[in-house]
Amino acid sequence: IFNLSASLPHADERKKDKPDSAEQDYRDELPRITPTAPTEALKKFHVAPGFRVELVAAEPLVTDPIAVAFDENGRLFVVEMLDYSEDDKANLGRIRLLEDTDEDGRFDKSTIYVDGLSWPTGIACWNGGVFVGAAPDLFYFKDTDADGKADVKQHLFTGFSRANVQGMLNSFQWGLDNRIHGSASSGGGDVRRVGGQGLEKKDPHPNPLPKGEGTELPPLQLRGRDFALEPRSLAFAATSGGAQHGMSFDDWGRRFVCSNSDHIQLVMFEDRYLARNPYLAAPSSRVSIAADGPQADVFRTSPVEPWRIVRTRLRMKGLIPGPVEGGGRAAGYFTSATGVTIYRGNAWPENFLGYAIVGDVGGNLIHRKKLEPNGVSLIARRVDEKSEFVTSDDVWFRPVQFANAPDGSLFVCDMYREVIEHPASLHPVIKKYLDLTSGRDRGRLYRIVPNGFQQPKLPKLGTASTAELVATLAHPNGWYRDTAARLIYERQDRAAIPRLEKLADESPSPLARMHALYALDGLAALSPEIILKTLNDPHPRVRQHAVRLAERVADESPAVREKLFALPTDDDLLVRYQLAFTLGEIPGPQRNKSLAAIAKCDAADTWVRLAVRSSLAEGAGEALATLAADASFRQSAAGREWLKQLAEQIGKQQRADDVAALVVVLSSIPPGETATLQALVHGLAAKPGTKLAEQIAA
Repeated sequence: IFNLSASLPHADERKKDKPDSAEQDYRDELPRITPTAPTEALKKFHVAPGFRVELVAAEPLVTDPIAVAFDENGRLFVVEMLDYSEDDKANLGRIRLLEDTDEDGRFDKSTIYVDGLSWPTGIACWNGGVFVGAAPDLFYFKDTDADGKADVKQHLFTGFSRANVQGMLNSFQWGLDNRIHGSASSGGGDVRRVGGQGLEKKDPHPNPLPKGEGTELPPLQLRGRDFALEPRSLAFAATSGGAQHGMSFDDWGRRFVCSNSDHIQLVMFEDRYLARNPYLAAPSSRVSIAADGPQADVFRTSPVEPWRIVRTRLRMKGLIPGPVEGGGRAAGYFTSATGVTIYRGNAWPENFLGYAIVGDVGGNLIHRKKLEPNGVSLIARRVDEKSEFVTSDDVWFRPVQFANAPDGSLFVCDMYREVIEHPASLHPVIKKYLDLTSGRDRGRLYRIVPNGFQQPKLPKLGTASTAELVATLAHPNGWYRDTAARLIYERQDRAAIPRLEKLADESPSPLARMHALYALDGLAALSPEIILKTLNDPHPRVRQHAVRLAERVADESPAVREKLFALPTDDDLLVRYQLAFTLGEIPGPQRNKSLAAIAKCDAADTWVRLAVRSSLAEGAGEALATLAADASFRQSAAGREWLKQLAEQIGKQQRADDVAALVVVLSSIPPGETATLQALVHGLAAKPGTKLAEQIAA
């Protein structure tokens, strides 16, 4: 492994003859670094035991790949960002279509599907075409004459921020809820639908997207939030998130994001739930979950780029602006984490299923972590001690994004650039010796496979029958399950309904049972009977999703409501956590008693407390009374905190029935038992003209 500490004095030796200054010529310290040919680059990798890296495409077949999407037949759409990082007006970006015609696992046919884009960053397949994000815009492209080039071109949304070339929309993923989810990144934006946009060429097939002619919706603010697009109606919504570049779901729909200096984060809740209660101070939906910290150490094998060494030295001396990170180290910790992806394939040994994969483009490496339960949350622990999953001695190796592939492997997008860095962070005294376009004619795609890997046949889901698609929801490879779910939703074939109901009820695969529920929901065929059955499912994650989906049918089914009210006794924490959110969609006193029961069961869990309170925009007084009636609860530290927070909410909200309940609670608690609560309430009551003041005075 490269000795980082030994490199810094060596760099300092070069400038010992004269002191540093902001005007000095640093040419001798900033030599250019030459690229390595694709076949030779393979020799520079260091891979963890049991795995190998294989080249599946390289220049000229592909250049500057930063995102990919496999269609239902295994063709690969690639986002090529040739105009990184300052050529924003050159419109050099494009979408490439790669095909493996001889099915040997390596692409041999390449077509420019779309060109003339500016800074494209995200892509997802839909109905024979692709959604493409190229800030500020979101497009849909489709090839209708089978020549490999898009002739349908539709401009759908605009307003995504492009203020930061490293903070634009990215990571389009198909979600369990039949929507395409994307990261709006650190830039966010004020996004609106583009009205009156026609097609450049008439689609001979039924139009896959409504045109929205003559309509423009008001902008949707995405600052600190991500987004989801329902592809049939083009309904567009803000979602929890707001990290930088990288977003991924695990098999059960938990969402992971990352930022350059915070390499793995978990999204803990859906914003829509917390929006119900304006009196709840909401924390960030994202939490860092790395056991070794957001900017954990990394163990590169490549030499540190000279410009990093010079920049760190000049920053430490105060000669150029910028943060001094890592205790003054030029490298050796996460500075450019990207592409967090949960492995969901079936080619790697089963014990690696669910591992988190993160790239560090500045360190020329791929990092992996094992995820372990940590209450409602997770904790991500380093797998490789003093080493990494994959490193390269080549500083041009830039693993910017990953994808679970149809063959069960993990694909790696290597932008292959001499320099990847935000231009604004490069002082002119350094920048003038660098070429930020170097590498725009190069790029590689790799796959990580286990030793002994055998190439499977390419998928042919595009011609699969409805029955075959339903059966595919039980496939061991997550890519197959997601793609089958998307195709079922695209086709809207009602013949799938009885097969899906049977799958949800009888499949030995918990994942298949869960996918069947969401597929039925996508066909508007989710019945109370199916929900009631799956609320009793033996697998807790299926029950958890059944609780979430019960929101669709609870209004029409007293039996579903009664079952939900009884679920606070479920023995799984995540089921109770979801239940605390879902109950907020059902009004009434029984709901409040069930929420109080969850509060008692998980009194000290801050995330469960948040979920329960999100559901108590109405009924806080009833919940308070139920909890205060339990002497052991109100005398515990967690109980006192619960009562205090509910009293604060009641004092702010000033709902007459809740205030009355609070006054009754105060009169029923022995004097001095909850002094903190008494002081809080009397402080709130001191505000003249409030309902609380009137009640206490009475």
